[in-house]
Amino acid sequence: MTTRYVAGIPIPDSAMARAATELMRDTQSRLLFDAARRTFVFARLLGDSRELRHDPELLYIAALFLRIGVTALYRHSQQRYEIDSADAAAEFLSGYGRSREEIAQVWDAVALHTTPGIPAHKPPLTALLCAAVDTDMLGTYGQALSPSAITRILREFPREPGFKIKFLHTLALGQLHRPHSTFGTINADVLAFHDRHLKVGGFCEQLLASTWPY
Repeated sequence: MTTRYVAGIPIPDSAMARAATELMRDTQSRLLFDAARRTFVFARLLGDSRELRHDPELLYIAALFLRIGVTALYRHSQQRYEIDSADAAAEFLSGYGRSREEIAQVWDAVALHTTPGIPAHKPPLTALLCAAVDTDMLGTYGQALSPSAITRILREFPREPGFKIKFLHTLALGQLHRPHSTFGTINADVLAFHDRHLKVGGFCEQLLASTWPY
């Protein structure tokens, strides 16, 4: 089978990668699936520009599983969706015999991708995945990429019309039943944007309401 390249980056095509691709294609909306694949290519390009060594196949799995936690599969979960996504990626990798260390790298990368200020100080897989998410969403590190590469990525994995609002709506729907889980991440803001009357709560409120007597 001929390897597919997007903006000069080969898309992983091992048996594990193909299985993950089909699983995520069947489980997620096209909007989330294309966002995951854009994130992977952005992460690889950023990794090359920063000369950070990483395992492309593990990065691919991490990108694909990023937001599985906001799908209908987790409508009854009370965990952060990032934890559900990280757990799902870990279970998948375990089924393919990947090492405990490799699984831990992917788990951290997925679990931390919405936590500001931490991923950049973690090992390459986590740092690159988060940087790629920021680039896909906000263009944060777009200056490190050539305009032609960005054009090719968006041509292969396009943003559908109305992407921004549709994306926020998708994230919100996956978390409305567990608003407490968004505390400390960007998702608290996502829910506040979706429903101004939805109260997430925060550290100050929790501290003042605590009955801890000491």
